[in-house]
Amino acid sequence: MDIHLILICLLYRLVVCEPQCSKFDYEEKTLEKMIRTEILVEQVVSDIKQLKQQTNDAVKTVEKMKTELREGYQNMHSENALKLEEYKNTTMQEWKDRLEIKPDVLFLSKDPTTQSPSNNKPIIFGTTMYDMSQSYDNTTGIFTSPVDGMYAFTAQLCLNGGNEYIHYTIVANGQHVANSLLHGNNFCNTAQAFVVLLKGQTAFVMRRSSSMSPLRKNSDYEWCTFSGILIH
Repeated sequence: MDIHLILICLLYRLVVCEPQCSKFDYEEKTLEKMIRTEILVEQVVSDIKQLKQQTNDAVKTVEKMKTELREGYQNMHSENALKLEEYKNTTMQEWKDRLEIKPDVLFLSKDPTTQSPSNNKPIIFGTTMYDMSQSYDNTTGIFTSPVDGMYAFTAQLCLNGGNEYIHYTIVANGQHVANSLLHGNNFCNTAQAFVVLLKGQTAFVMRRSSSMSPLRKNSDYEWCTFSGILIH
């Protein structure tokens, strides 16, 4: 009997002393796990949103770069096409200019229409000996360039008498390109100029100052002349 009582007491002690897991402790641990899980999920969601934003930004950057590259290529293509067209046109014009057959420009006119021409006005040589390009007007005394080029002009004036004088110049494109003074016993002298004229520009001989009637007129021995030739 005593032995049985002792065994019962020992079993009771063991049962009473064994640790027990309460319901409150289980719920507390479960809630803690749920909270940690929720925090983790929120962090994952935040990381996903951030990654998505970074991806969208990268896509926008790539699209912007593509647009800039496309526009740059189009601009470069347009500029190159324009430069190529300009080069082609320039080259074609250069070849046309090289291959263009320029007319023969050569004229000689003599015999001033007056022995006392006006100051700062063209001296008119009324008799045209020849004019291969029909560029000298013997009613105005003005030569008009038919083509671009380098020209040589020569003016020869002869005095009416030993006491006369005349200061004259060759004018090309509005510029004095040769000046000469004829006086005393030098009955004739010449002035010459080499000038570049564009098509439509003019040249003539002009009196600057003189005595009353300096020029010899329609002489068989000394000629007052104005001539020009296209050199190149």
